[in-house]
Amino acid sequence: MNRTGKIVALVVLAIGVRLVAWPVTTGDMRIFVMWYHQLGDIGGWRAIGADVGNYNAPFVYLLAFLHLVPGPLVVKIKLAFVVFDAVLAFFAYKISDSFKVFAVVLLLPTVVINASLWGQIDAMWAALGLGGVYYLLRDRPWLGVSLVAASVAIKPQGIFLAPLLLLLALGGRLPWRTLLAAPAVLLALDLPALIAGRDPVELFTIYDLDRQSHIVASLTQRAPSAYAFLPAGTPVETVKLVGYIVAAAAVLAVCGLLARHDIDILAAAALFSIMVPFLLPGMHERYFFLADVLTVLLAWRNPRLWPIPVLVQAASLISYAPYLLGGYLMPMAVPAALMLAALLATAVTLRPVSRPVADPPVLLPARPA
Repeated sequence: MNRTGKIVALVVLAIGVRLVAWPVTTGDMRIFVMWYHQLGDIGGWRAIGADVGNYNAPFVYLLAFLHLVPGPLVVKIKLAFVVFDAVLAFFAYKISDSFKVFAVVLLLPTVVINASLWGQIDAMWAALGLGGVYYLLRDRPWLGVSLVAASVAIKPQGIFLAPLLLLLALGGRLPWRTLLAAPAVLLALDLPALIAGRDPVELFTIYDLDRQSHIVASLTQRAPSAYAFLPAGTPVETVKLVGYIVAAAAVLAVCGLLARHDIDILAAAALFSIMVPFLLPGMHERYFFLADVLTVLLAWRNPRLWPIPVLVQAASLISYAPYLLGGYLMPMAVPAALMLAALLATAVTLRPVSRPVADPPVLLPARPA
């Protein structure tokens, strides 16, 4: 089969496996449907300045403008989400220049499940974040920082890549002035809502911990994180505070340790995409979504690292079971242990090397034979 035939077959397969799940409406999907109707009551696509839901303005724009799109409601919402599966796979292809990687990412179980079955938008922020990594690899820092900021604008989980920007800035591989792109992008994406009348204080504090923390009252919402190892009855608020401090300290320690070394950007992005949600309290099971994809790219670049994406994918899928299947397949400490093993294995790939950062770094390693 020639390349065109392979692409057509892949597209048909990718659409087919997603269409099977499109009639399913999960509890989270019903929340989006409710927000859609609330926007419709206010004015449909004209309601982009409405304070609806607890997501940032760009997601409100999407739901508002879907009022202009004909078709069954659940299908058109999921279709809007699934488009970003393709964007995610596109950036994976751009990084790897490999059709196999494009296919793997497009058919990765967690990627297929997230939008088409679960009705979630993790591919949106992850696709933009991966795009940011691509442009950082290409030594185009303004675009890289801008896309990471756009990822944060979609969902706060985009912040998992912020340590990568800090590491590169500390190491002199990212000009500090390019970080100014982040607030500029965030403001630009909020501007239509502000012009439409949304309260700026309410909008600019949408990610405030006091406003978001009630969503996950426990230390972990089925996430395969460090908190899955803690016994029942652990004091939540105290441990949460300690967890935030430990996560911040770990990020700063890693950045300080690695900043003066020629560290591979892709491996660093994979490390932080695992480490940050693993150490932060209050995480959902879906928040390792970017790690699912970045570790595939890591294994493409170095096939000996194939156990890492397998561990991450297994941990993610096991942790999805309580929500999607209504019951635990095994204690949450098991997928947490798998994720911890992936974290340690990824960290080993980033051990400091002898070359100083002043040497010209290889941004995009050669494609393996």
